[in-house]
Amino acid sequence: MTDLFGTIGRFVSLIFVPGMIVFPLLFLLLVPNRAAEDRVRRAIRAASLRLALATILALVSWFALLLVGLRHPWATRVASFWWSWFFPLWFFLAMPAITAKLPSDAPTPSGEVGLEPVRTASLANRERQNPVTRGMWWIPVLVYVAVLAVIAARGLVSFPMESGVPGDPSRGDRERSQWILNLGVFAGVFGLSLAVLPRSLRRLLIEPEPMDAGGSEELTRLYAIQRRRRVLGLFWGGGVLLPVFMGTVLALPIWFPAAAGLFGLLGGMGGAAIGIVGAVFGTWMSVERSRIAAARKRLDAGRVIETRAQGAAKT
Repeated sequence: MTDLFGTIGRFVSLIFVPGMIVFPLLFLLLVPNRAAEDRVRRAIRAASLRLALATILALVSWFALLLVGLRHPWATRVASFWWSWFFPLWFFLAMPAITAKLPSDAPTPSGEVGLEPVRTASLANRERQNPVTRGMWWIPVLVYVAVLAVIAARGLVSFPMESGVPGDPSRGDRERSQWILNLGVFAGVFGLSLAVLPRSLRRLLIEPEPMDAGGSEELTRLYAIQRRRRVLGLFWGGGVLLPVFMGTVLALPIWFPAAAGLFGLLGGMGGAAIGIVGAVFGTWMSVERSRIAAARKRLDAGRVIETRAQGAAKT
């Protein structure tokens, strides 16, 4: 049964891993380019090229790990986690280009000279409106420390585990190497992620928020609702959910090596679920941003109509 789960898990990885790596590039290419300025269009093309090169590099390195895995099983296990490159490819390369392709501050033509919409922006210090309080930061810190302790504690138990398959003298060395690898991956990747998370939240808070000429309360409220959702989504997803999931995936195989194939399959399915949730959340936020832009244009159009009415009354 363990071999069956292992075979299924490897088959799923051959489809799932490259699919997750290619998804940000495909999504970017499918998004229509609505940028009007040539400078922005050139920047989008350059960002798309960088994403394409990074995607190719990730795929080539993943395939190289599979080839090395034919002689060294540890490389195959590393390759099965290569899907996690989805997150830097999506957040650092794809999302800025997608945002540039869908500008939310395009002016609405009024149809008459002298009635062009006035561009304004909120100048409030939104860093003080951060929904993540100082006390909440203890949650991702404690999660990181707790998961790291669970993985590190495996080193206090003899290698190999007593529940392993007897008769293989090199099994202890393999389990020890796997433990060191998993410990290093979690400590490095999620330690760095936790360190940059405050800066990532700050970037969301200070992101430009174009306003209508009248600075309406409706638009301010819509921005506040969406900003809160984005900040909390990144905080709970990147700071809590993802470390817990990846920590579980890295901890279970080293504590229960006999069922590593089953855990690999469950990890692949769980990773796919998290990737889908992240993509859906990002799309949801993009749709909300478009609705806010539409509301701003509607308010600007109302101002133009009001200006026309005042001009007609004076005449």
